[in-house]
Formats: sequence, structure tokens, C-alpha cells
Amino acid sequence: MKKVLFLFFLSTILSARPYEPTRIDLQIISHTFNEEFDQAIKLSQEQIKINPNLPKYYYYLINIKILEYYEKVAALEPDKRDEGRKILNKEIIDYCENVVDLFDDDKLNTEDKFYYGSIYAYLGRIKGIDGSWWGAFKSGLKAKNIMEDILKADPQFYDAYLVLGMLNYYADRLSGITSLVAGILGFSGDREKGLFQLRTAYDKGKLTYGQSALTLIEVYASLEGNEYAALNYFETFMNRFPKNKRTLNAYCQVLMNIGDLKKVETIIKNDKQDLVDYYARARFNDLKGNSQLAIQCGEQALENEKLLYRGGGAAVRYIIVSNSWLVGDNSKVKKYEQALSDRYKALFEVIKNNEKESRWLRDLSIQIASNKSVADVENYIKSKPGLGKAKGFEDQFNLLLGSFYFENNVFDKAELYFKKSINAADTHDKYSAVRNLVEIYSRQIVDKSKVKTLLDIIDDMDNARLTYRAKDLEKKYDL
Repeated sequence: MKKVLFLFFLSTILSARPYEPTRIDLQIISHTFNEEFDQAIKLSQEQIKINPNLPKYYYYLINIKILEYYEKVAALEPDKRDEGRKILNKEIIDYCENVVDLFDDDKLNTEDKFYYGSIYAYLGRIKGIDGSWWGAFKSGLKAKNIMEDILKADPQFYDAYLVLGMLNYYADRLSGITSLVAGILGFSGDREKGLFQLRTAYDKGKLTYGQSALTLIEVYASLEGNEYAALNYFETFMNRFPKNKRTLNAYCQVLMNIGDLKKVETIIKNDKQDLVDYYARARFNDLKGNSQLAIQCGEQALENEKLLYRGGGAAVRYIIVSNSWLVGDNSKVKKYEQALSDRYKALFEVIKNNEKESRWLRDLSIQIASNKSVADVENYIKSKPGLGKAKGFEDQFNLLLGSFYFENNVFDKAELYFKKSINAADTHDKYSAVRNLVEIYSRQIVDKSKVKTLLDIIDDMDNARLTYRAKDLEKKYDL
């Protein structure tokens, strides 16, 4: 009898197969995340005709529609985007609701149930974007229950953790009426658990790699403000889906934020398909001190300004104006200066009124961007002029030096310079100083008193990103 049971158990193991994408699935996934949406839609629709009773290909089609959503919104005129979003939201919501009505989850096998539950998760996501929070959380609750049932049936169905991770993480980040609605429906949220579940889906899942990677990129680069933690997800995603223009440009922006211009330069040099947009190129050339190229790329970026990130147009105009002023092109300064935002007008006035100091600071930033050695940069700063008269220049100097030492792993000096600007008048500068100190204290072991002082400053700032990073410091230092 024991032998029979053993053979039965062995046959069950041998006949079981992991849930992995088929060849046609991989083609759809590749086209989808390489932003070749037409090909992905065509293949998905063909499979729906062949397999109308499988939720899988409806799921793939909805995934395509959601990724394509951002491209469609960006293509709209700015004054028509709100209306356009509503139309696109309704289109996807209606499609999802029609699809879920086609199936009875009690009659689905484990894999099909996963796709079915994921469609409910997508439905909840778009209802949330549309502001229909009650419907969003009801759909999310349905998705949550399905994923938990899947994991009870098969604890190794790791892809199910993607939806659970998103629900736990985002529910913890909610506030106001959305938090109230979530609480009523049982979504208390748990940030740490959510992050663990998202990473589990990314590391061990077979069906949702693209979604898991993009979710973790959004979580770390945007919501957590932890751009260093996002780098690995950017890199692995781009290795697999090198034609994804939206993610590639976001990656370039993150690299420039942390001062890694080497990688940006390599990406631009190897960009044979012009995937790197003109905004990224303008910013890169500005940081490298290539004024003429910065101006040229900036003007090309403005030709399709509606496709830029929020605030991208304002940033590009400042790049054009400041670089035109540096090279003495007064006609371009005159052409673009009046269109500067109030913030950039104020910045431009400061650099014009403090020419010697502003040119010295720019030369310092170019030295740093050119990968000069610590000795070379330290020798250059011996020529530092007095910066006290120019508003914000001393803080800019501190942040430049802090970032330079940080990138060279000289953390004690990096900490020293960031601490000098921890009370900067400009909120952007103060945020940069505090964020970098959080990063240093996360990587190093420092005296608890330093961490406590930083946590008090973060508490006074009322910044959601820093508040969540502070929780990690509290846990690390047992505070």
C-alpha cells in the first residue's frame, strides 16, 4: 500500500508543471513591454478568437490597453487630457466588466483563476484612477480573495503575490476619504509586507515579470523616493525589453538625478533607434557643459512639448535660456526668457546678477560630471569665490560636493556637506540634503543621535516619501 501511495505521489510531482508563459505568450509579452502595441493587440485578439473560454488572452489585451493608456493620454492636447482620461478610463472599465462576466471563477483551474483575478485587479486600478474608490476597492477585494485562494491551493504560485503586494502597499499609502473607504472594506494596508510580496513576485514569479518590475520601479523611484533601490529593476527590465522608450527615459532621468552620467552617456551613444528623448539629451548636455547641444536638444524637445513629463517644458526652457546666456546668444535668451515659470525666472535672475559665482559653480559641476578625481576636484574648490551674496549658491555648492563624495564612497565628507544644507531655504535643496543623509545612514552604521536628529527634521517636513524612508531608519536603528 505504501508503495502504491509513493508511486502516486511521485507521478503527481512528475506530471505537475510550473506555470510559465507559452511561446505565443512570450511573443505577446515581448511586444507589449517593448511598446509594440499593435503587434501585441493583434496576437492577443487572435488568441481570444481561438480560445474564447480562456481568461488569459483577455488579461494580456487589458494589460496592453493599460500600458498604451499613458501613450494615448500624452498624445492629447493638454487642455483635453482630463476629458480624454475619462473616455479612456470608461473604455477600459467597460471592457474589464464585460470580460469578468464571461467567467465563473469556481469553474476555472488555478492558472485561469489567476488571470481572472488579475483582470479584477486591473478593473480596480482603473476605477481608482477614475476616482471611483468604492468600486475600486470592491474589485480589489475580489482580486485579493482570488489570489489568496490560489496560494492556499498552490503556495508556490508566486505570481499571485503581485496583486497582494500592490494592495498591501498602496492601501498603506492612502489618506483621506480613500483611506476611509479602504478601511471599511478591510484594506488596512501594510507597506513592509507589500514590498516583500512585490519582490517575491518579481524574484520567483514566471508570468508577471514585466508588471512586477514596473511596479517596483514606480514604488521605489517615485513613491519611496529611493532611486538607488530602483536601479536594479530598471536595468533588468531594460535588458529584457530594450525598446521600452518610456522606461528607458525614466531610467536616464534617475541616473542623472544621482549623478551617474557615465551610464547615460553610454545609453545615448548606443541609442540607434533614437529612443532617448530630447528632454533627456538636453538635460544630459547641460550637466556635461555642452551648451550648444543642450540648446539644440532643448528646442527640439519643445517641438513636442505635450509629450514631455509634467514640468518638463518649464525645465527645458530654463536649460535653453541659461545656456544661451552662458554662450552669449541674447536673441535666444530674449525669445524664451518671458516664458519661464516663476521659479525659473527667479533662478535666472540670480545667476545673471552673480555671473562670476554662477560660472564658477557651473565649472565645478562640469568637473564633477567629467569624472575628475577627488584630488582634482578638491584642488579646484580652493579657488571657490564667496557665495554668500547669491541666494542658494552655498547650498548648491554643498549639494554638489556632497553628491560628488557620495558617488566616490567618501561618506564622511558627503555627510558633512549634506548636513550644511539640511536647513536650506529652498525646499528642493533641503529635500535633496535630507534624502541623501537618509541614504548614507541606511548604508552606514552611525551614532543613533545623528539619526534621531534627522528623523525630527523629517517629521517637521511632512514629506510622504521621506516619512516612509524614516520608518526604515527607525527599524534599522531600533528607535
